[in-house]
Amino acid sequence: MMKSILPNSRKHDISFHASGRIDISASIARKLSLVPGDVIGISENGGELYLYVKLRAGAYAGRHAGMVWPTTNGKGTFRACSRAITNAVLAKAGTTVRLRCPCGNEIEHDNTTYITIIYRCSL
Repeated sequence: MMKSILPNSRKHDISFHASGRIDISASIARKLSLVPGDVIGISENGGELYLYVKLRAGAYAGRHAGMVWPTTNGKGTFRACSRAITNAVLAKAGTTVRLRCPCGNEIEHDNTTYITIIYRCSL
């Protein structure tokens, strides 16, 4: 019986680390039209988690948790830091160290784009 050494070939779209670091893939950044200085948020509805842009760069003053900046690899990926967000997502997923998960479809609601986080399927 042959067995694949790579049973799941799907890559993760977002990573949550216990340190508070959040890594966002380029495809998700494009769907949300992220620019440096945007502030991300996580919303919950019916047991599902959604990623969205809470505040756009330039539309706020001061420092905010979840503000994104581009990574230095130059490939369109973004990073944010928020222990409050990561602790809430990790607790929801039932883990304490790291969660790498794919994202689902984008949903438009009240002129805001939400992207489903499939946290029950850690990669």
